[in-house]
Amino acid sequence: MQPIPLPEGRWLDAGGVRTRYFAAGAGEPVVFVYGGNFGTGDSASSAYTWNLNLAPLAARFHVIAPDKLGQGETDNPPEDDYTMDAVVRHLAAFLHALALPPVHLVGHSRGGYAAARLALLHHDLVRTLTVVNSGTLSPGVGTNEVALAAPPHPRGSRACVRWVYENYSHSPAAVTDDWIDAVLATMAQPKYQESVRKMEGENLAARLFLPELAREKRETLQWLAEGRLQRPAQVIWGFNDRTAVIERGVELFRLIAAHERQTQFHVINQAGHFPFREHPARFNALLAGFVAAHAGT
Repeated sequence: MQPIPLPEGRWLDAGGVRTRYFAAGAGEPVVFVYGGNFGTGDSASSAYTWNLNLAPLAARFHVIAPDKLGQGETDNPPEDDYTMDAVVRHLAAFLHALALPPVHLVGHSRGGYAAARLALLHHDLVRTLTVVNSGTLSPGVGTNEVALAAPPHPRGSRACVRWVYENYSHSPAAVTDDWIDAVLATMAQPKYQESVRKMEGENLAARLFLPELAREKRETLQWLAEGRLQRPAQVIWGFNDRTAVIERGVELFRLIAAHERQTQFHVINQAGHFPFREHPARFNALLAGFVAAHAGT
């Protein structure tokens, strides 16, 4: 199968941060927020994560995928603000800069947390919320450290990166060369290497990023339990995810559905942490149906 390219990249200023994004199509605005975080030495994320979804969905909607703060080709956080709060603030600034009507927000993994947090803090920017395999957002403790422990390859090598993403996935065949190429291209950037030095070498991950995320996650789950989301939501989960198990997706659905009757839960079988890459046609159909059902509401 030939790789599906992204649209041509664009740039804008989002809260003082030079930000790359991709956009195509027309109609209801659908904004995709991928997972991961800055400064990870054996993996890296960018908007390319969504390449199997943007082109097909652009036939019906205005699809937009930014590179998050400190990832892809978007600039690193200013003043060492390596926090998820900074990521959420940057996403809000990005949406304000585009001057869109309320968007259908789609977030995966750590991006699912960022998307939910943004929806809670900025109701006016969001029409619907879709959360995909977000161990960061869902109640409970993640199993990344167990499932991805001790890669049998040199850290940062192509073999190591492939091993990481194959262990995220149900089928190793889903980990294509073009996906690995995109990951390695991000990891090779000097600004990304700088973020690795800060997060790992200067220990910002343990001193700042993780403690702040833990505190804000407790707050976010409390807000969801209080019914503050007030937006149609769907949770999509890969059944075979070993890093964010299906039971945690069910708990997240229950938490949201207790207060928002327009909440859906979908399971994609034979899929790991990236169901939108392992079964893109199924995922795209679920998302298109959800967006269409809540268009302009």
